[in-house]
Amino acid sequence: MLKWKVYLPVIRSTLENFTQEVQTSECFAKQDSSYAQTINEQKEKLLSVFNLFDTQDESEAIEDYLDFCIHNDLPYLFVHSELSNVAREILGLLASEEKCYFINDANAHFTDLESRIAEEYYRHFLRKLATKHHIRLSHLSHLIEKHLMIHYQHHLEWMLVLIAQLQGTAREGSQCELDHTKCSFGQWLHNPSIPYLSTTSHFADIQRLHINLHELASNIFSQHASKKLDHKSMIQLLQQLDYTSLEIGNEIAIINDMLIIGEYTKDPLTGLLGRRLFEKIVMGQVEIAKATESECAMIMCDLDHFKEINDRFGHLAGDEVIKNFASILQKSLRKSDFIFRFGGEEFLILLPSTNYQEAHQLAETICCKSASQKIKYENIDISYTVSIGVCDIDTHDLSFVTKDTIQKYVHTVDAKLYLAKQNGRNRVE
Repeated sequence: MLKWKVYLPVIRSTLENFTQEVQTSECFAKQDSSYAQTINEQKEKLLSVFNLFDTQDESEAIEDYLDFCIHNDLPYLFVHSELSNVAREILGLLASEEKCYFINDANAHFTDLESRIAEEYYRHFLRKLATKHHIRLSHLSHLIEKHLMIHYQHHLEWMLVLIAQLQGTAREGSQCELDHTKCSFGQWLHNPSIPYLSTTSHFADIQRLHINLHELASNIFSQHASKKLDHKSMIQLLQQLDYTSLEIGNEIAIINDMLIIGEYTKDPLTGLLGRRLFEKIVMGQVEIAKATESECAMIMCDLDHFKEINDRFGHLAGDEVIKNFASILQKSLRKSDFIFRFGGEEFLILLPSTNYQEAHQLAETICCKSASQKIKYENIDISYTVSIGVCDIDTHDLSFVTKDTIQKYVHTVDAKLYLAKQNGRNRVE
């Protein structure tokens, strides 16, 4: 029998080296200081597992170790990689010492521990996935007008049935429909209520993603029915399933946005959305972003020295400048972006599925395009510039969206705009 205590110094050294590599990684840099302490505690618990191999306390030590990993939300990939490093080191050492008769025993211990880790993480992953989908559904339930998102809601309900079946908690008679043409979402896809939808590239992407999703689901249930369940493979398949599901949600949200923009009354001068519907639209969009776990950003623009343009050239000339800038916005942005004429010469833009860096780069483009304009008005060339503020919206906050939430972001982006004005105008902050 292998004496594991003899190899504890080697195991400790391997774990410390692995921890150092993790701590210097970019991923670890995003964690707070308490995370290092958590990893050190986890390392000690794993050492206790090896110390108690082949004793009566082995099973209890493994259970305590797994409870700690799950409770502290340590990623499966981290735990699996850590164990793999130790296994390579010990098995390689036994081979170099020509102790081949111990290799099978050691490998059996590593295989059993890895299997127990994968099984526990699989169960944990299913619980987390179910919770995520209930949260996504709750955000959709707060939409005043669901429009096409009602179909994404049906899809999320299908996902919850799938998860319940895997957990063994599905209601009697409740079964996940694996035919992509027969589930509620699939029936809508193959008979869209709005004819023009089927001509958009986004709709074609949804159809492709939906087929892929059902193929993944079929594969998952095939593996679930096998005599020896590969929990590691199941976690990977479920991760792919969840990612594909969110992609479907994002694509539906884009079409939904275009539909909403087409429905609402526009500002007569610019053809943009008016301020009156701002809060209603943005509250709904942030809830959708939370439901689809996508990013969202806001841009506020204000024409520089606009009063001087009106005073010098007249209000009709000012109207031409506003129309010109509105045209720049429409040409620079996607059809699914929400552009509001927020005040006389002030514009607010909501950018779904956009992070801060992307929004800032877009704002820089708008700023440059505006500064290069020469507007002909009664044989006079009129130039103008714009100051812009940018902020991102925290869609990871699970609280529901209120008017106060929206006003907080308006104040934030307005402060950024004010900073751009203070720092010399014709710039982005």
